[in-house]
Amino acid sequence: MNYAIFSENTKMADIILSNSRLLYVLPYFEINLGFGEKTAKQVCNEKNISAPLLLFVCNIYTFDDYCPDSLALKQIPIEGIIKYLKNSHKDYLEVRMPQIIENILNLTNICHLKNENILNSFCEKYKQEVITHFKYEEEVAFPYIIELLNGRKTGNYKIKEYESNHSDIDTALNDLKNIIIKYLPQECTIEKCREILLNLFMFEYDLSKHTLLEDKILISLVSNIERNTNETF
Repeated sequence: MNYAIFSENTKMADIILSNSRLLYVLPYFEINLGFGEKTAKQVCNEKNISAPLLLFVCNIYTFDDYCPDSLALKQIPIEGIIKYLKNSHKDYLEVRMPQIIENILNLTNICHLKNENILNSFCEKYKQEVITHFKYEEEVAFPYIIELLNGRKTGNYKIKEYESNHSDIDTALNDLKNIIIKYLPQECTIEKCREILLNLFMFEYDLSKHTLLEDKILISLVSNIERNTNETF
């Protein structure tokens, strides 16, 4: 790697200035702007946030080939990951998705009825897929993980079921982008579609990092706990 990854001593403002996409990440940690000259570690200490988790997220959002070593991964608290994921779910469902859907529905006002029905139907279908995806995580997978962390082995559920039930909401989002890019009538000019598409691309990117955190980090860490738990019983 020929770049300098963010560390605890990196100023928080410099991290955000290095990558504007991280403005979407701050709410997931319940962090506001106004860092002054504080470092990432100082901000985390004030907010009672795991610095290893914050830095991991900032690094994977900024450097596509970033890969932490095993020691760094062990420092990331599973409880912190779950809280981060829950906060991101809340932001997706209550802020970002409603804004995107509203903008798309506004666009349909200038489209032919056929296109309007297609977009409206697809938006509603996608919304329900995302809701189902997050509901499974929050009502099944996350409670199981918390029980496991508390030393309680409940039922026959395994974290691999979480992995196998991980619906591909990224594919549906890509389909929505394709509909807008390929099939809208000419009166839906690029000027009218550009902001919507940029928001969709950003949302897709955010979801890809969200999935990476779940699949590559959370599931891996929980699998290790399961193995140790099975050895105990």
